Amino acid sequence: MHKNRLHIMAMICLAGLLNGCQSGAHGQNGMLADSNSMLDLFEQGSEAIGIMNTLTLIQHDYDSGRIMRARARVLAMDKSHRDYVESYRFLKQKIEPARRRVFLHYLRAASEHEKHGRWAAAMWAYDQARTVTIKPEKMVKKREQMKLNMRQVRFDQMLKQRRKEDSVLLADASAYENPKGVAPSDEVFARMREHYNDLLDERADHAFREARRFLSKNLPEIAYVEIESYVRLQPGSAQATKIVVEIRKSMPKGLIIPSLKQAGVKKVVTGKRLRMPQKMSEKQVLESINSGDLIQARQFAQVYRRNGGRNAEKLLAQIQTQLDKESAKLFAQGSKAFAQEKLDKAIDYWGDAVAMRPEKSEYQESLRRAKQLKERLNLLRDQKLENGSVSMHSKRPNGPISEEE
Repeated sequence: MHKNRLHIMAMICLAGLLNGCQSGAHGQNGMLADSNSMLDLFEQGSEAIGIMNTLTLIQHDYDSGRIMRARARVLAMDKSHRDYVESYRFLKQKIEPARRRVFLHYLRAASEHEKHGRWAAAMWAYDQARTVTIKPEKMVKKREQMKLNMRQVRFDQMLKQRRKEDSVLLADASAYENPKGVAPSDEVFARMREHYNDLLDERADHAFREARRFLSKNLPEIAYVEIESYVRLQPGSAQATKIVVEIRKSMPKGLIIPSLKQAGVKKVVTGKRLRMPQKMSEKQVLESINSGDLIQARQFAQVYRRNGGRNAEKLLAQIQTQLDKESAKLFAQGSKAFAQEKLDKAIDYWGDAVAMRPEKSEYQESLRRAKQLKERLNLLRDQKLENGSVSMHSKRPNGPISEEE
């Protein structure tokens, strides 16, 4: 096995040289940039020199948790190949039992999450089951149903909250009308009333822009939350009619728009006020920055800005610059650890990067892949396979593997 590994590494080096010659000026970094791990580099090198579908590659994919890729290599192998007999035996005795075991693990997890209404977790588990089944259609259907359930829960909550917030805001509409004893032309009330109406206009404009944005992101139910708010704050607006039609047309079948009564919201809410944000000083923000807790510093600076703090925008920009730099450093460290197949370190680094920049899809996807690979490797390592080790002296297989789960 040690000799095989040395042979493989030599082939990888050769493939890298060949790839560099073909790519010209980009040859120095091109291959490494396209590889997130040594596993990808291994596959690229072996394909470049034409040694695909060997038993060594199949075993390497299997040991690395890439069960379906190992299975595909075996099924694609020609019967005349020198490794055909051993590879099919490995498929029957190792790959297929492992695949079924992983499939059942995710299927049971998905069923348990579904039973308790954990729709997002169930959606993820069904999607994982899909990747290791030879009949993915049923898993795709279940995943889509879980996704619809999750979207309904999110829609209900977001719409309920927005209706409450708007109701509280609109309940103050008469608060700045001149009371008895105050002159109708009183400047204080006039300015306060103008400011209040400006807030309503700003909120409405923002809702309209967000409605368009969410509709373009294929989230019509969230677009509905925004456009309903816009219409509530700007009743009789003609520009909302067209987008409302688009939203309803794009709404997925099965999603239900809850009524005000279903959402538990009255048309007018009186005697309630939104809680004022916590007070924050510039000194507290700077202390948080100096302590190195950039995530807390960002939260403090946002509160400070909401309270009209001086230099708030400058502080936020400073914090964001540091977050960008630090998260990029952590992501690079995670990528290096992943390339060295140090999954725990990669997960730690990428988890910290995601905490700093949760909006970075690249960080989120890398962390998800590392966690998924670790889970699968644990399943293979912690559970004994049913049929034991592979015998290299069995007879040639007499037919295709069964397509039953």
